[in-house]
Amino acid sequence: MKNTINPIDRDQFFNYFFIGNHKEANDYNIFYAETIEGFKKFAISPYFWFITNNMEMRTKVLSDNIEHFTPFTKEEWLDSDTDFFINLFHPDDRFYLMGAFEFSAKMIYMMEEDQKKNIRFNFYGRMIDRNNNYRWILLQSPLQYRNENKEIESSLVVIYDLAHFHIINKPLLSIMDFSNHEIQYFKHIEHNIQQIEIEKPAITKREKEILKLMAMGLNTPEIASSLFISYHTVENHKRNLRQKTHTKTSSELIAFTMTHSLLLL
Repeated sequence: MKNTINPIDRDQFFNYFFIGNHKEANDYNIFYAETIEGFKKFAISPYFWFITNNMEMRTKVLSDNIEHFTPFTKEEWLDSDTDFFINLFHPDDRFYLMGAFEFSAKMIYMMEEDQKKNIRFNFYGRMIDRNNNYRWILLQSPLQYRNENKEIESSLVVIYDLAHFHIINKPLLSIMDFSNHEIQYFKHIEHNIQQIEIEKPAITKREKEILKLMAMGLNTPEIASSLFISYHTVENHKRNLRQKTHTKTSSELIAFTMTHSLLLL
């Protein structure tokens, strides 16, 4: 039987994540600082981030560049509520995304601590940009602060702009399990989000090495030097990888690699 995720409405979303504890909030800046700094090394595209406080269901801290990605100012974002965030998404995506957020939170809650370290959730949707047009984004929450009851008290959210990527068959949610090198995809189908299988291209050991170095930001001469191969050999491998993934540029290739977890193959 295929897994399904049902869309939920705003009240269901709010009631699930809202803690309602009015104790003094922790200093989330310190808790998330190292992870935020790491975004610079592994970003696959332009991005912004923000930190939520689930005791109030509001955005409390955010990156300085946030005004470049949405039509709202940093002041409008600061202390914004659930409705503000959800309404940034295309009307056709909102309820499915809320359902996917709840689904992932419940899944994490049931896991042992060791399992949680190996799981990464990727959410995809259409978010409004600064020109009031919808474009595709990738949303991740790489770290959450949990209280003594294992409730999510705060979340760090990073959103990558995928506007300049051509990604075929965009899913709603992908779940990456680094412990067994598996990945599941979920997509909108009628009124459900059903698991689908996406065929991954067969890549060689050398191609995987090159993809890894590309994801780290190395250019062709640097990759050639690192692997002790020629410039032209690296370019040939890149061309073959683009053909296998049906991508046109290195940026699209990296996006495809991250989205489809090719480095785990």
